[in-house]
Amino acid sequence: VPDRVILTPTTTPAASQKVTWRAEATAEFARAEILEAPRALGQVAPPAGAVTKVQAQSSTPVNTTLGYASTYHTVEFTGLKPTTRYTYRVGDGTNWSEWHDFTTAAGKFEPFSFIYYGDAQNYIDSAVPRVFRHAFADRPQAKMIVNAGDLINSANSEEEWGQWYKAAGFIDSQINNLSIPGNHEYSGGLSSFWRPQFPYPDNGPGNPELKQTVYYIDYQGVRFIGLDSNHHGNAALMAAQTTWLEKVLKDNPNKWTVVTFHHPVYSTTGTRNNPQVRGQWGPLLEKYGVDLVLQGHDHSYGRGNLASARKSITVHNGVAYVVSVSGGKMYALNNGENWTGNGAEVRSSSQNTQLYQLIDVEGDQIRFEARYANGEHHDGFLIRKNDRGERTVNELRTPENTVGEQVTVDKTEASRWDKVTATAYGYDPGERVRVYLRETRGKEAVAQHGGHGRDGVPLGEARADELGRLSHTFRMPPWVRRGSTHLVYLSSENQKITSPLITVTR
Repeated sequence: VPDRVILTPTTTPAASQKVTWRAEATAEFARAEILEAPRALGQVAPPAGAVTKVQAQSSTPVNTTLGYASTYHTVEFTGLKPTTRYTYRVGDGTNWSEWHDFTTAAGKFEPFSFIYYGDAQNYIDSAVPRVFRHAFADRPQAKMIVNAGDLINSANSEEEWGQWYKAAGFIDSQINNLSIPGNHEYSGGLSSFWRPQFPYPDNGPGNPELKQTVYYIDYQGVRFIGLDSNHHGNAALMAAQTTWLEKVLKDNPNKWTVVTFHHPVYSTTGTRNNPQVRGQWGPLLEKYGVDLVLQGHDHSYGRGNLASARKSITVHNGVAYVVSVSGGKMYALNNGENWTGNGAEVRSSSQNTQLYQLIDVEGDQIRFEARYANGEHHDGFLIRKNDRGERTVNELRTPENTVGEQVTVDKTEASRWDKVTATAYGYDPGERVRVYLRETRGKEAVAQHGGHGRDGVPLGEARADELGRLSHTFRMPPWVRRGSTHLVYLSSENQKITSPLITVTR
């Protein structure tokens, strides 16, 4: 009876779908049946002609550590309708799997969600299943699952691959799986299970060693790019990937870009360092405005960005780099030394925790949230991007990060009637903001000119733009006194923030 049923995406996910399974059947008998999802099955037979029979496209036996071969079969369903739910089963004409459902992608941008995991690798049969199940319970509508390598610990272990499939259960049969290999998928070469299980598009650089480990998928407005960082010590294979990466980033018609590979640009643990990955791929990720870089390998959580991209306490406009772990093997953090030593900063970290990540893609926004294995929130941020490609990456709001000194001003010394521009970030698009000038003595506000209260003298109202940015220019009032100090106070529904002091010079 077929098992290990898993969906893998094609280059035309609105019109086609691949499914792979394991069974004892030989190639001539391996097949699938598909129809548009009916209201009922069982005693209710599908209408005549509704079921399409499809022969296996490939069948590959894999020698295993248990002394027998496992045979993997792949079918590609073609000629499908966009945004349509289908029901399918796989088998040999006599022995069938249960019926499974999946929904094709839209032919253009539509909002969707996907799930991301770091290394599963260890305790796959005991600690990993609850992570996979919690993630699915939180995003049952997810269209893609991204695995950043080290799905298992021993590359060619039949037992561990069986545990990995069992951990997800039926989920893999209805949600597309997008995986790249980690170092544990290699043992004297790529795992013999990899290509039979994961027949990803052969649209990579063209090197035989990189086939179906380096590839890209366009899905509903997002370009997903998978790279194989295990070759970071091989100059030729790294150069081939780097050249290819620049091409698929440069010729990208999608608004959003997600890149995944195993060895982090900025490692979070121990003495690890990946200078070839950082040196060759890092500049391209920044140059072409990649939105998310999803990584594994370090068995801990780290999220950050280039320090030069920082715009305010809670906002930057660069690439968001994430390292995560879903399995039970843990490494200790290294205080972010690999980040800060290479011009980056860590914004969130965690050790001795299993996590899953939920990513929701909308037209002008991506919402990212990392949760622990028990479902509790750990970290999150919002990426906003306009049609010109400008972007802000905003921390999820908390009571603590929506107050305090977060407004910048273009001058901290000014005379009466001087123009001053105040800038701030972290608003909702279009959010109304009231602008005040507040006189201070030390850190305290003093009685305001004209009888105004502690908010200060109103200078007008402004609105944040589509990225949550605000810029407001005003003139210093004529009543300010030489030597007095003032700050700009911005008050809105979501933030109450101030600027550094402005000293009146004359």
